[in-house]
Amino acid sequence: MRWRAEARRGAALLVALLLAGCGGGVHQLVADTPVRLGRPYAVAGRLYVPADDRGYDTIGEASWYGSREQGRPTANGERFDKRRASAAHTTLPLPSYVEVTRLDTGERMLVRINDRGPFARDRVLDLSREAARALGIERMGRALVRVRRVQPSADQRKQLRRGYPVMLARVTPTASPLGTGPAPRLPSPAPIMPLPYAAPAPAPYAAPPAAPASATPADADAADALASALSGEAGRVEATGGGYRVVTGPYPDDASRAAALARLRARGYQGAVLLDQTLSDGTTPP
Repeated sequence: MRWRAEARRGAALLVALLLAGCGGGVHQLVADTPVRLGRPYAVAGRLYVPADDRGYDTIGEASWYGSREQGRPTANGERFDKRRASAAHTTLPLPSYVEVTRLDTGERMLVRINDRGPFARDRVLDLSREAARALGIERMGRALVRVRRVQPSADQRKQLRRGYPVMLARVTPTASPLGTGPAPRLPSPAPIMPLPYAAPAPAPYAAPPAAPASATPADADAADALASALSGEAGRVEATGGGYRVVTGPYPDDASRAAALARLRARGYQGAVLLDQTLSDGTTPP
């Protein structure tokens, strides 16, 4: 009987050791230091300039990744695990934290950025498979989101450093699913920093010109944020009698305007329309 008791104690010790060895596992606590920014880099001919943008706040598409990258090092040296909630961003510090709001459902979550990407056109964030599952976009593959840099509490940071998703209270949806409905309007729980853009030089008019406008937000904060999201289209804010509107362009010809309008609607801005452009003196160009 004594040897059986010793055997049972040995088995109990073995199990305890195995459990202790699993303490790291999928949800091992990772460090927040050092914080890496990195030098400018180019992917597929496009230049990315990392920056510690504390006011980062933008709208765009989020997708997810995690099959081919499983087990490989992320850009800040951690090992990627698709079962951990994390994200990739092209320019924010590694690591940093963002609030991700799905605009068609109002679902919100915090996520920790530890990798670089996405490098697909018009996408602003790549979620791990676990983060995508928590936000409800694992099956659909992508969604229109608002990405806002935040500073979580110590408890939230610890949970995120272990790879657990941190879900926040749902907000009122502000957009339809991709490809349908009106253009999104951005809520403003915090000041929004518009991204800089370089206005293009006026081009000669070959035909009565028009420029696609993305939306007519009712407040200045929403208009600034939407213009920031459309900085690649030279988006800018114009005051109107009833509020503000965001206008892109100008474009040199009808084909360019049609292509720009198609791009905007493909990104979910279904309210984009062509506007007859007038000169500063109120006349239309010849």
